[in-house]
Amino acid sequence: MSGAEFNETEYLAANPDVSVAVKSGSFGSGREHYEKYGKKEGRMLKRLFGRVSREEKVFQLLDKTGLGLEIGPSHNPIAPKKKGFNVHILDHASATELRNKYQGHDINLDSIEEVDFVWHGEPLQELLGKTSCYDWIIASHVIEHVPDVISYLQQCEILLKPDGVLSLVIPDKRYCFDYFRWPSSTGDALQAYMEHRTRHTPGTVFDHFSNAAKMGGMPAWASQLHGEMSFIHTLDNAQAAWKQAQESDEYIDIHGWRFTPSSFRLILHDLQRLNLTGMVEVGGFDTEGCEFFIALGKRQEKLLKGDRIKLAQSMVQEIADCASSIL
Repeated sequence: MSGAEFNETEYLAANPDVSVAVKSGSFGSGREHYEKYGKKEGRMLKRLFGRVSREEKVFQLLDKTGLGLEIGPSHNPIAPKKKGFNVHILDHASATELRNKYQGHDINLDSIEEVDFVWHGEPLQELLGKTSCYDWIIASHVIEHVPDVISYLQQCEILLKPDGVLSLVIPDKRYCFDYFRWPSSTGDALQAYMEHRTRHTPGTVFDHFSNAAKMGGMPAWASQLHGEMSFIHTLDNAQAAWKQAQESDEYIDIHGWRFTPSSFRLILHDLQRLNLTGMVEVGGFDTEGCEFFIALGKRQEKLLKGDRIKLAQSMVQEIADCASSIL
């Protein structure tokens, strides 16, 4: 296959589960995945005509001409400055540190953006020194990592202008290494909020490492794919991580939160009713590949009553349908 036939960006956009695998380091590039697995699986090299791209989903309700903030883009920004976006970049490390981290990993280091704000866990408005300043915020595969999801949503709300939008790309636990873990609950979020968590609990760390799984060697997969399930880590690995979480204050990067589309909406509904967030869903797209898209805006009017039982039933149905297709 010639270089002209393969386009890295189009392949990753057409196969978001592969994009996640590349971002996690499981593959050095989309081309590597295609040569090893994609060609045999019949993966699309680019999205079909009329199909909404990943970028189009992220930007559905965003004013691209406005000032934005992208949180945690690492080496794969969705709104890079070099494409003309008026955007600030916030990450856990500087651009130099990120380039050193990914050196030798078959990653285009030139795609790493200069980081405007290095985040060490402090409130976002404290780090940035301002509020109500952004027209949009993008966070792709970030919210599942933060120790306190309620504070995170509140801080994003504080940073947004009155008509600003928070665009979230969230891994669907049914189609990634979180498969064997139950979705997070509102009670889980409330407990983390009450404890002002800045790192994940030892028990959550253990659950992550002891239950993380892959299908057919992949840490994330599309819903229509099937393969042999296996654990990524040994129980000894999980025990070591559990002890490390007890003995050190160092942040351990894991998926502290697991969501399906309906489980996320149920938590959001509850937080609205508990007056812990003023954010409401204003748009989104259902799961494609291993991720779904939710756009949140500031509530402009009194919250309408939602149907919790339908959301809860939908969450259980989502999990049941997935389990029945694999088991």
